[in-house]
Amino acid sequence: MASTERLYEVWMLYCNKKDPDYLKLWLEIFVSSYEKCLDVDFEKPPTRLEEVPPVMSLLPDNILQVLRHQLLQCVQKVSDGLEEEQQTLALLLVKFLIVVCRNLSNVEEIGTCSYINHVITMTTLYIQQLKSKTKEKELEDQTPAEEFVRHALTFCESLYDPYRNWRHRASGELVSAVEKSRQKFKAAPLTLEFIPFFYQCFQESEHLKESLKCCLLHLFGAIVAGSQRNALLAISPATMEVLMRVLADCDTLDNQDCQDLTHKAQLTLKCLTEVVQMLLASSSDQRQVEISTILENYFKLLNSDPAALTVRSKSRQWENCFVALQIQMLNTITEMFDCSDRPVLQAIFLNSNCFEHLIRLLQNSKLVVNARCKTAVKSEKDFANKLLTEMNEYQVFQGRLDCLAVSAIKALTTVMLKSPAAKEVFKERIGYIHLYEVLNSLGQPSRDLLKELMNMAVEGD
Repeated sequence: MASTERLYEVWMLYCNKKDPDYLKLWLEIFVSSYEKCLDVDFEKPPTRLEEVPPVMSLLPDNILQVLRHQLLQCVQKVSDGLEEEQQTLALLLVKFLIVVCRNLSNVEEIGTCSYINHVITMTTLYIQQLKSKTKEKELEDQTPAEEFVRHALTFCESLYDPYRNWRHRASGELVSAVEKSRQKFKAAPLTLEFIPFFYQCFQESEHLKESLKCCLLHLFGAIVAGSQRNALLAISPATMEVLMRVLADCDTLDNQDCQDLTHKAQLTLKCLTEVVQMLLASSSDQRQVEISTILENYFKLLNSDPAALTVRSKSRQWENCFVALQIQMLNTITEMFDCSDRPVLQAIFLNSNCFEHLIRLLQNSKLVVNARCKTAVKSEKDFANKLLTEMNEYQVFQGRLDCLAVSAIKALTTVMLKSPAAKEVFKERIGYIHLYEVLNSLGQPSRDLLKELMNMAVEGD
């Protein structure tokens, strides 16, 4: 680590000569000493710090004032295009803010300053540049803009989820309510600029990199997981519209984007799970959006008309991707019920006609199979040499639909688990005879489907 004496020496040179190069040098030395604190890859679990950055009281007295002035200058110039040196300085400023926020005692002070709004203003302008696709833009190096955006989003995460609760959960680690209650330092209050910023980022964003969209989704998840106060501010009609639109993006994706769809959908569904569980733990006067409203849009997408989808679809691979999305959405229902107040959530699902939606999904899957069969017959007549390929594709698709049926039964089981009232509602609205008829229409049941039906009968015991 660079010596304290060296940092002090460079800072004195800056104060005496007011030369921005000395400020840049001071920031470079400081940031390089805590490189591991940056941790900008949302996809990786949070790193354990070997050395915690200093508290603000150990840094130069006027450091925040100086950096605020420099950041404001960058904001004023960014719309006209920053020169390379200014881009470097702006990135160093954000890196510094990330580092000092990794000492959690600094979060409150940094969060109450105007830094976050300046950073969001710059990030908005950079994302607008990255969303536009022109010949000039294609020739330009977009790396500096992307790098700034990634660091800016990490700075927001450092303020709003200082303990990295979201990253722990996203990587499969459980953060219990008890652990969360023991977290000494609180997240900074969410800036009012966040919701319009988040919403705007996903407007006309077809040219924005999928990896940057995923970073934005990670940040939303971090805000919801970071504190209840901020979560209830962030969970709004506008942000829920964004999440549902992201899930529905498969209507416009090309074949090569199916893998991106899967990852982005997984992230969005994790966000929605966090949202539902947060709303469940809140009172009605705190909520901007009700769980029932989210479920209404959720089931609407889950049960999209297969006939209409076939017209819009671009390929059979696209259809496979959409079925994969439906399976993920069904599995997410099960994950939503890993909550503190299961009976209340069961009642909300029942009032949202979840049984009818799930049975209709199984019936619609039969229509998709029939459409596939007709297509296969036509292909046999018109393109005999493609018959074998058609048969293989059909088998793969049939396998996916079987997974869909298994996930649907698992979701039904979850909603009814240990709830006599829910079981009575199911018998009255659907009935086990009708469920049998629907499943029978899908053809020979797989071993996994039979196993899931047995789980339904014994409730997983």
